[in-house]
Parts: sequence; structure tokens; C-alpha cells
Amino acid sequence: MESAVMKVYIHSPIERVWELISNHEGYPEVFEGVTSCKLLKEGKDDRNGVGATREVLIGRVRFVENIVVFDPPRRLEYRVIECSVPLDHELGRIDLIPRGEGTELHWVTTFHVAVPLIGGLLDPLFRLITRDRFYEGLLELKEKLEAEQT
Repeated sequence: MESAVMKVYIHSPIERVWELISNHEGYPEVFEGVTSCKLLKEGKDDRNGVGATREVLIGRVRFVENIVVFDPPRRLEYRVIECSVPLDHELGRIDLIPRGEGTELHWVTTFHVAVPLIGGLLDPLFRLITRDRFYEGLLELKEKLEAEQT
């Protein structure tokens, strides 16, 4: 298993960062690489909460993810339960931590490329691609939220 780890400080209140991170269907407006994100099943106590299932399209790659932890405004955890590429996904976790007048965002996703014989060789490459792609998305989120503060 490999873990892609991304961290960013956003000069915006934790509640506002949470609002955008937890609104699955709003992802295409927030993250440039996300072409579509739709809710397939609503969560138990909150529409976007635990038990919610979302379909995320990033380019031509399709992910179906299940929300397993929903702790506003601090933590969101998900698992990829279906993917158009061979991927074993252990967990994705987004933590929001208030820091001064802003929010520190930590995003970790742990996975294995499930290709016999060469999957282990592909894992580090996929980790780098995932980290760079997700980090670009976080910088877009940061830019959007900080523009609201001015």
C-alpha cells in the first residue's frame, strides 16, 4: 500500500472549508480536474454524511466512493468501493484543523494498484501522480476560498 499525503493552509474559517469539502456534488466547481461528482445514495444523518455513496469522474477515471466518517467540521473519510482502473483503496481521510484565522487541511489516501506482478512497481508512480493531482486541486480550493476573504 502507498499513501499520498497533501497538506495546505487556507486562510479561511474551518466552517467554510468544510462546506466545500463536504459538498460532494459541488466538487466540479471547486476542483478543476473533477469533471463530475454526483450523489448515488444519501447518507444516514446528513445527505453527504456516513453511508453516502458518490460517483466521481476525474477525466476518464470513474470512482465510486462510500463515506465512512463524517465529523463536521473536522473529518471526512471515504473508501473507493469501485474504480474503472484496477485499484485497491484502503482509506481516504481529510482532516481540517483550525490554525489562527484559517484552516490547515490534511488529505491522505492509501491504495495499491491491483495489477498482478507489476502493481507493486506502479504504486510509487501512482502515488506521485495522485499526490500532485490532489495537491493542484487543494491549491485551487485555497485560491477560491482566499479570494472570498478579500
